[in-house]
Amino acid sequence: MNIRLASLSVALMVVAAPAFAGGDDPCKQLAQETGLTQRKVEMILGNRTSYAEYPYTYARSVDKLREAIGEGRYEQLMNEGNLISASTDVKARAMLAALEENRNSFTP
Repeated sequence: MNIRLASLSVALMVVAAPAFAGGDDPCKQLAQETGLTQRKVEMILGNRTSYAEYPYTYARSVDKLREAIGEGRYEQLMNEGNLISASTDVKARAMLAALEENRNSFTP
């Protein structure tokens, strides 16, 4: 019984290891693209009141994110009903897509 349990736990760790490797973290990528810290991106996209620095840095961080992806795209993404209840990773991916779209629209 112990051998089965041990082999099952090893198999689960092997399968789950890539998920914890941190390879494709959209919040981290969005932070790099916009110049914000990952913590500030998570604050903007998640529950902002759980961050101690929220009263002091939220407005500036949102302004910087809006500048990066565009005012219209920011409003559109944040006002979509399904995006409001989505996870921070889903929101970050949507913001990255908007950032990429903005880059492509300015390319001559």
